[in-house]
Amino acid sequence: MKKRAIDRNKRSSSRGVRLFCALHPQEAQSKEILSRLDSIGPLPEHRVTPIDQLHMTVVFIGEVERSQVAPIEESVQRAASAIAPFSWSPDRIDYLPLRGPARTVAAIGPCCKALEELHQRLAQRLVRGKKGRSFLPHMTLARFKTPRPMIRIDESYHGPLLQFETVQLVRSRLLPTGAEHQVLLEVPFGRS
Repeated sequence: MKKRAIDRNKRSSSRGVRLFCALHPQEAQSKEILSRLDSIGPLPEHRVTPIDQLHMTVVFIGEVERSQVAPIEESVQRAASAIAPFSWSPDRIDYLPLRGPARTVAAIGPCCKALEELHQRLAQRLVRGKKGRSFLPHMTLARFKTPRPMIRIDESYHGPLLQFETVQLVRSRLLPTGAEHQVLLEVPFGRS
């Protein structure tokens, strides 16, 4: 008896989707932030974040069924309508996580009132049963191929303020070559 051919389209449509909400800087700002990797010195074997994928994850939603995407989009729109456009800037470059072996190099900054409110509104609506880690505003610049023993850079960063006027709902697919991102929805702040 022969094995039946797998209908790949049907199989992929039944899988869930991996989602997160993100803030993306403008391309010129992304280039400037990523250029800071050169000033750090030689890094262990790593993969640099592509310019078009540099972002701050405001809330990681995780794997959801496709039927949940439309209600999630509506929740993102409602949360964004209550937030005014705002500015943010990283103030240092360091390894993450802050405890244990380093996995990434990130541009890290303080949380502002609008960013904290956006995070809380989205987390309240979209994250179920996941508590623990506090929100650390950052943008991942590079990922190490293998975790590195605890090391610190903690280099100060002085760059332009990043202006955020929209939040994006992003689908992420994890591939051997790195993550592939697709913006499903981009919502302006302060509009319902």
